[in-house]
Amino acid sequence: MDDYAREMMDLKTLVTRTLEKKGVLAKIRAELRASVFEAIEEEDQVLENDDNVPPALLGSCNDRAKQLHTSPSGRLLTALICEYLDWAQLGHTLKVYLPECNLQKDFWKEELKDFSNKNQYDSNKNGDSGPLLLEVLEGYLKYENLTQNRMAGGSLINSETESISSGEARNVRRPFSSSSSSSAVHGGLPSLDR
Repeated sequence: MDDYAREMMDLKTLVTRTLEKKGVLAKIRAELRASVFEAIEEEDQVLENDDNVPPALLGSCNDRAKQLHTSPSGRLLTALICEYLDWAQLGHTLKVYLPECNLQKDFWKEELKDFSNKNQYDSNKNGDSGPLLLEVLEGYLKYENLTQNRMAGGSLINSETESISSGEARNVRRPFSSSSSSSAVHGGLPSLDR
């Protein structure tokens, strides 16, 4: 290898490392993946048959995941994931995720709006503080902490080691136990069937 080729390889390595450190290379790769998926999705829409059954070109989920995506709790789960990706400004990931799951572009916004309306939840309450998925997880963890402390007879402390008032503890959403609801799912979380 001559000096020029060696210098070019060194320069290429230096540029690649610099772009990786700044996160530019990861963004370019994500954008490229998203563009490829968008092109395939456009072709899928052209090939879609009259029965409105999408071709399996993009839908690479396994059968259990496809079944979950059609259930009310699965649609909500997917909407929460999409809302998180949107909140985190991971638009390229969202552009890949939706077609890969055979989901419509903005279905998740309507799904969260319906959920909020049916449960008298103000989806604008959080603002920019965090995604709804985080709020759901924190609520569940507070409930778990409440339950564990009641069983142990100890004081009620959350993960930041702050006391939770009894009034606040009453407002924590509690998952249904398997004895109180036959629709409870694994992990003690309630089914969100509507």
